[in-house]
Amino acid sequence: MIKIEQIEKNKLSKKTLNRMYSILIDAYARTEVDVWGENYIRISKEEFLQLVLRGEIFGAFKNNLIIGSIHLLKKTETTYCFGLLSVDFKMTKIGVGRKLINYVESLAVKNGGEVMELEILRPKKQETPFKKVLRVWYTKLGYSHFGSGSFEEIKPEKKEKAKKLIQPCIFDCYQKNL
Repeated sequence: MIKIEQIEKNKLSKKTLNRMYSILIDAYARTEVDVWGENYIRISKEEFLQLVLRGEIFGAFKNNLIIGSIHLLKKTETTYCFGLLSVDFKMTKIGVGRKLINYVESLAVKNGGEVMELEILRPKKQETPFKKVLRVWYTKLGYSHFGSGSFEEIKPEKKEKAKKLIQPCIFDCYQKNL
């Protein structure tokens, strides 16, 4: 059975934190190679720890072992977004990602959320197999595409990071009414 819970720093062992962070880094290194190149580090360990400390990271556990996580952020009083979704590649195809998303959607509703958003960064001139899988999967989960934009348009506060892209990319933005 898969159990989802908020990650609390004071209840988090160093081993669990390291495993959770390793799963995240591995997942993005494998799936973002067409965007960032080899050996991509999605987020520093310190930045990730700050999200944990703010109570924004939720983990999936199986037999008390962390197997995935997700970041939930409140954008407005009624709009939430999620990101940093990652699952141990040895645990794919058993519904871990879906359970993480369902959990944060339910939590958002409980806290007055009406809309959930997400973004998929993809190469501008080609559709990569994994990004296509994500697009189809999120659509099946009820998310609709509502716009696209350049890295600089969608994340202007991270324009320095955009310079590290290995090819022109765009964000596809999706939302779901909760």
